[in-house]
Amino acid sequence: MLMNKLAALLICLVLIVSCKTNHNIQVSGDHTALSTTLKKENTSQLLSKLKSRKLNFHWLSAHFTMDMQVDSTETSFGGVVRMKKDSIVWMSISKIGIEGVRALLNLDTAMFMDRINDRYFKGNYDYIDSLLETDIDFELIQAVMMGTSIDFYNDTAKLRGFYDGKSQYVLSTIRKRNIKRAVFRNRHIRSKEDAQIIWFDTKDYHINRIRVEDFANHRTFDAYYDDFQAVDSVMFPMHIQYVIAAGKTIKIDLKYKKLNFQLKEETPFAIPAKYARIQY
Repeated sequence: MLMNKLAALLICLVLIVSCKTNHNIQVSGDHTALSTTLKKENTSQLLSKLKSRKLNFHWLSAHFTMDMQVDSTETSFGGVVRMKKDSIVWMSISKIGIEGVRALLNLDTAMFMDRINDRYFKGNYDYIDSLLETDIDFELIQAVMMGTSIDFYNDTAKLRGFYDGKSQYVLSTIRKRNIKRAVFRNRHIRSKEDAQIIWFDTKDYHINRIRVEDFANHRTFDAYYDDFQAVDSVMFPMHIQYVIAAGKTIKIDLKYKKLNFQLKEETPFAIPAKYARIQY
């Protein structure tokens, strides 16, 4: 399920970079359900508006900082990400200026270098899947880092569209359910499917919030987007806050800076001979 994938990817980051800090992460925004004063809107039109603002790029690079809290364990680090759309994600993750992890991901292969312990991993995504007991793939990683949703547009017949009466449109998926009555009034739903809800601006259609709810397993994922930067008339979120409730409570505060778009970026990944390979 999508809920499992999102939680697992972010937990994976905690496992890779585990350095405690002495601060708390504050997550802003409204964590309650929407008001029940919703006006139905044409779903196809809303979907078209949302898709029209999708960011197109060849290469993207940015510096970032991330504060992460898993229950009482707190982690803070920084780094650089370079991304070729639908092809490559390269990351260098560091603490106080010292690189701890370097990663190179493409559609089929995941590679990591653990600089602290002189070891590396190279293979497909099956090993990561086995550790996390879920499915991780390139599309998921790219979408989480870009602030976009996964599998949201696959079946328009299952979408419902609303206007909140203020400043946001809403698109939601619960298979053949009454979204307004069941979700927005906090009534419990027994469903084998994830509910996905997306809030986006009525003026330039940038995404403000995504919520995924796994009713069967009582798990939720919320992502809040703000501090938008205009990129070719598309608004890119420079600040993303994640809140995951899935057994553990996970809070993540991600801030991008120095966002750049280039025709080509370097993605160096030379594994030293002394490094031991992680077997699986």
